[in-house]
Amino acid sequence: RVDLIGLFFVGTILWVAPLPMSALVTQDEEVYTLLFGQMAAPRGEDLARLLDFWTVGIASLYGGFFLLFRHTCRSMEPLTDQGRIYCKRSFVVAFIIVAILLPILARTRLAAFATGGYAALYLNQAESSFSLLPLLGYLCPALFALAVIINEKRYSRLMVVAVTCFALCGILFGRRMEVGTWLLVALWHYSAIRGTTMRMGRLLLGFVVAGSAFQWIEMLRSESDAINLVFLAFFTSQGIIFMIPALSWQLPSPPLHTVLGSLLSMRHFYRFMGIGSIGTANVLDYISAQSGPALFESGNGLSSTGYLDIFYFCGGVMVLYAIVCGLLGYLLRRLEANSSHSNIALFFLCVCLPSIFFVQRSSVFSITSPIVYLAFFMAATYLLHLFLNLINFKGIRGETFLKGMSGHSPDCMVEAAAQRDS
Repeated sequence: RVDLIGLFFVGTILWVAPLPMSALVTQDEEVYTLLFGQMAAPRGEDLARLLDFWTVGIASLYGGFFLLFRHTCRSMEPLTDQGRIYCKRSFVVAFIIVAILLPILARTRLAAFATGGYAALYLNQAESSFSLLPLLGYLCPALFALAVIINEKRYSRLMVVAVTCFALCGILFGRRMEVGTWLLVALWHYSAIRGTTMRMGRLLLGFVVAGSAFQWIEMLRSESDAINLVFLAFFTSQGIIFMIPALSWQLPSPPLHTVLGSLLSMRHFYRFMGIGSIGTANVLDYISAQSGPALFESGNGLSSTGYLDIFYFCGGVMVLYAIVCGLLGYLLRRLEANSSHSNIALFFLCVCLPSIFFVQRSSVFSITSPIVYLAFFMAATYLLHLFLNLINFKGIRGETFLKGMSGHSPDCMVEAAAQRDS
């Protein structure tokens, strides 16, 4: 069985472990080097601080996850009739929006790619102008969550079509993340929801094939002709995330609104209020903009990590950082446990899954933003659901009244009304 924490551990091995493992095997600390405008090459105490940062954060999160750990059996109560109708209506609304926005997203990315290649694509992604296209990143996980809860083939097929088109639209234009995360989501779904047994050999083979394919895409977009050890190159290139904290510590401490913007995406709110700039919207953008301004303005950037957001939120105090990481690990476990018997918990777990698998090389807002914004979306569709129920109820009452007037005596009408009211 492939558990949630197991897939999260895969991300830890992929994005955090490669550089320390390489240094351990080769006994060469030169691997701890990152150049992006500024060079980060921690040695001595700086390297010890970097290793402590990752060790404390990872150990605390996993410790919190397994604190009071108990295996839970899935005992989900079936949806009520009204609950199923509400979920289906929400699914239809989300699917219509996705069907409208996907062609627009594909056209926008194709136009940017045709004019300036991948550099134009990245520059377009860095712009902070208002757009409805980011809704796709929220509504596709919502479609997945609703399809899991509804559990009907028709809705599952529509969800697969929407998510596949969204992922392909990403990978065709250099965004491997959108395919990689959904592959992990599919793996979790087949194991945790459908109960399919996964063979380790097939999992490892699939990982090697996917990693090689992703590195080949990276070679195409970087116009590199180095084809030796493609999978190994993918493994080591992902590990550069290990160096991001060391680079960030060479910069001035980020402003408070930057840290808050890493906990919940407020880029457009900041723009509307005139707070900061595009380079201070969150820690992820702040590091890239401060360390390499010219590179950032040309559309290049670095990834960040949710651990670093938590570290800054805790004021750089290591003890507080460890406590918060442990608390988040515990909350993740409680969400997973509650999802085995609560449809609401299952919905929000499914919504967060793509971000959970990627938060180790992204910001915390990639998890919190879907929770907050999709809660508003589901509230809006619930109001629509109540409105449609009201219209339907009035239609039934009117139809019953007309039938009574045309085909029954007054006594029969009174009796029918009494039966209906009871």
